[in-house]
Amino acid sequence: MSIYLKRIKYFLIRIISCIFQNIETLLVYLHICKPKVIIYMDGGICSQMLMYLQGQWYAEYGLKVYYDTRWFEVCGLDQFGQFTRDLEFHEMWPTLPFHVIKGWRRWFYKEFFNIGNFMNGTLLEPSTLRHSVYLYGYWDLPSGVYDRLFREKFDISRAQTVHNIHLNINNEDLIVGVHVRRGDLAKGNNPIYGGVTDGYFLHAVDFCKKKFMPQKFYFFSDEPDWVETNICSQIDVPNEIVRGNKAWEDLRLLASCDVIVASQGSFGRCAARLNPQAKLIICDNKPINKQQPNTFYIK
Repeated sequence: MSIYLKRIKYFLIRIISCIFQNIETLLVYLHICKPKVIIYMDGGICSQMLMYLQGQWYAEYGLKVYYDTRWFEVCGLDQFGQFTRDLEFHEMWPTLPFHVIKGWRRWFYKEFFNIGNFMNGTLLEPSTLRHSVYLYGYWDLPSGVYDRLFREKFDISRAQTVHNIHLNINNEDLIVGVHVRRGDLAKGNNPIYGGVTDGYFLHAVDFCKKKFMPQKFYFFSDEPDWVETNICSQIDVPNEIVRGNKAWEDLRLLASCDVIVASQGSFGRCAARLNPQAKLIICDNKPINKQQPNTFYIK
């Protein structure tokens, strides 16, 4: 399609969008209908959890919330196309309300009610909505709302349990869970999460061994063979690499550990948020707030 035709299409969509939005604004004003909120969803389980909470903030105000999960059908891979990203958060909390929008309705709201954003924007206040919105990307919940909703919706005591290794983790005296993220974040210094060196994990194991004297280390990673070669073969503590799990199962098990070593990314931090009593080890690679409780920063 030529640039000229693309511009024509863009302006036509904008015109039609204005018409539909104005019509619905009138219907909302007349109390004939309420605005709908459609949340685009993609990424790993932690991103899914964030996007779920975005929608639940609007649901608290009585708005009907739907989730667009088509990304998992047509893509479902990390940014380098290496590892699968399945829609899994609802497997961990299957009783949470979760309404998926599909077919022509998904297309209709995406085309004509789309409010585009990729990152670092604050969600629109529910009380300000005059018509339906399709929210694409990574939005920020207002201060305090995210923590409250996370505690309410993602109560670990109501999450599904995992197979026998879960019993081993809970029965040991003191357990360290180590998340090793490689793949799409192993190739450089990520602007969001920063980068960690391979030596960070060895330093973290040594730090935990001296500080907490744990009985065993469990490793969780998309690349277990790399972990076995580069970490487990170089440490002298009892350890086990957890293999063959889904992402939600690894998150559930990691959150059961007494000490959590976070890789770059949000997985380890999310596990620690699920278990506030756990000690969290983070790489000292970003200028972030270092007054978080139960958190240790190492190089």
